[in-house]
Amino acid sequence: MENKQLMKTIHKEFIFEATGKSKEEFFGNVFSMLRKKVYTDIEGVILHMEPVEVYVLNEKEETYTERFLWLFMPRTKGKYTGKVRLVVIIKYIEM
Repeated sequence: MENKQLMKTIHKEFIFEATGKSKEEFFGNVFSMLRKKVYTDIEGVILHMEPVEVYVLNEKEETYTERFLWLFMPRTKGKYTGKVRLVVIIKYIEM
């Protein structure tokens, strides 16, 4: 049996657009999309993913007041949309 290094390390860049009810939900959706994209793009067993750079390319936050019967119980709701560029280090075992 030969000694061969199977673990590879790459830097990869991704751009995602997402929405959420808050900034936290927005970034949660972005990293969920990142995880799905990496697992479909990389052929092998992924050992480690580490975002090293996160850039917000554009962002938009909308807030509005919702009322019951147009008069009672006002509450503020929001929607957060944006585009993010991520640079990720991926360590995986090549198959």
